[in-house]
Amino acid sequence: MGCTSSSKSQDKTKKGSPTPSRSSMDYKMAGKDNLLQPSFPALNSQQRLSDAKARNKVELKPGRSLMDWIRLGRSGEDLTGVGGKVLEVDAEELAKHNQINDAWIALRGKVYNITPYMEYHPGGEEELMRGAGIDGTQLFDEVHKWVNYESMLEKCFVGKLKSTPPAHRRVSLLRTLEPGGPANTNKSLLKANSTESKNGPMSPPAFKVPESPTLPKFDWFQTKTTVTLVVYTKWKSMKSDFVVIDKQGNNFLATLYIEDYIYYLHIELAEAISLHYEVKVNADTGKVDIILTKESEKQWPSVGKHLQKHNKTVKLKDQEITYRTCCVDSVSQVTHDSKLLCLSLPEGTRMCVPVGYHVHLQHKVSGMEVVRSYTAVTPTLTGEQDPRVKDGSVIYLMIKIYKNGALTPWIDSLSKGDPVEVSTFTGNFSEDRLSVCQNLVMFAAGTGFTPMVRLIHHCIEDTKSRVNLKLVFFNKREEDILWYDQLQSLAEKSDRFSCDYILSEADSGWSGKTGRITLDLMKASLPQQTEKSNLLICACGPTPFTNLVTKFAKELGYSESEYHAFQG
Repeated sequence: MGCTSSSKSQDKTKKGSPTPSRSSMDYKMAGKDNLLQPSFPALNSQQRLSDAKARNKVELKPGRSLMDWIRLGRSGEDLTGVGGKVLEVDAEELAKHNQINDAWIALRGKVYNITPYMEYHPGGEEELMRGAGIDGTQLFDEVHKWVNYESMLEKCFVGKLKSTPPAHRRVSLLRTLEPGGPANTNKSLLKANSTESKNGPMSPPAFKVPESPTLPKFDWFQTKTTVTLVVYTKWKSMKSDFVVIDKQGNNFLATLYIEDYIYYLHIELAEAISLHYEVKVNADTGKVDIILTKESEKQWPSVGKHLQKHNKTVKLKDQEITYRTCCVDSVSQVTHDSKLLCLSLPEGTRMCVPVGYHVHLQHKVSGMEVVRSYTAVTPTLTGEQDPRVKDGSVIYLMIKIYKNGALTPWIDSLSKGDPVEVSTFTGNFSEDRLSVCQNLVMFAAGTGFTPMVRLIHHCIEDTKSRVNLKLVFFNKREEDILWYDQLQSLAEKSDRFSCDYILSEADSGWSGKTGRITLDLMKASLPQQTEKSNLLICACGPTPFTNLVTKFAKELGYSESEYHAFQG
């Protein structure tokens, strides 16, 4: 099971822009003891994703790519701004460094000079400046948690952040916001996060500790040949894909993703089991059965010894990003610059990536840890599927190769057997939305096609589904269209699927549609307004494209429940 290691339409069109990176920091300050709290709506919420202004990616100047940043870090130039000295920095000193030409940020107790990184940040200077002069740990985790900032900012290390009592930190921050104070912060931020009486000054709001989730109930039973671990989640949206299993020896860890938290089963099993796991979920009750096969038919005296994480919960946003060493099972060419990778998970691991979710690949480039996100796809749209995907032992990724990219040249060099560090999946798309809509219209640009693959496959393969599917696929040139032959074949075979191809740089031989996304084009691609209550619009592509689709959807009167943006 995997490799053993440590841990219908008749017009045609293409992709073009690089897969967008994760967004830059986006947060607000609040009156908690640590003075920081994720902004509302939450960054991954539907409200946030429907905001066309959210998660903008700017066009960087020439010579400001990630590889250029890596080269600058190796040049020997002092990027600390303090001559390479290691300082001890308190909150008041940190707050002084909040100008675009003098910006520091604290992350997990370490202070970095982010001034030289301003022009290299894909989210732009404005977004990065939101974290200048403050402890941005919680903010960073909300948006950039999967990024190895220690490697990225290693050459910008200023020193350690001195621990400051909570009460003093609050007073210090308020001082920085006073007229003449060191922080160049919009006063509306303070007003928005404080209470102001008619007769007195503003004061920090009260902080309410959120309630912990109700702990699921755990039980187990056995037969002559199996042991079944039972978890009563009471979550009707629970899916078997939300159960990840890792086993090394008799050490068994099941990670269950339940709404916005994670629940663990962590057991040193009493006896040996095979590496075949079966996970069943009752859709009415959310009850999860994890069925293990015994290696022998002997009766177990107990399920085993409960280990550290057993019967514990953690908030999803607080989960640490973990990686598994997978290996390349196969590589195949999709287009002139795109490949399909099949990655085998480690022996003993079961991880089925949910529909619309992605994983991160991590690799060290010139001494710096580089991470990129890729949405899991099916190995084909029209042919026989790989049963190992359903078993959770392999993952397929469709990746565009950029010759001057930071990570994809390495990906381009991979061959069968090579190791690849792959994270646990992340995402926020609800598969349940596919069961309640009658029309699914997908707007994709380039590799923004990848999340649509699983949506299309899911709806076509579901015998109960009668969803009408339409893909509006934007690319540069005809040769860039991913799986064109398969899309055409599917459109011919299925009366529920159609595809419009639109090219922005079509040659003289192209007889199909040309141009870019516009309000009129989008309106013409959608069902009549009387049907819109049964519609789901999905969009993915470079951030400017996705933001335009979002903006047009709102202008056409569609609500958040009728729209989902997949952000890279």
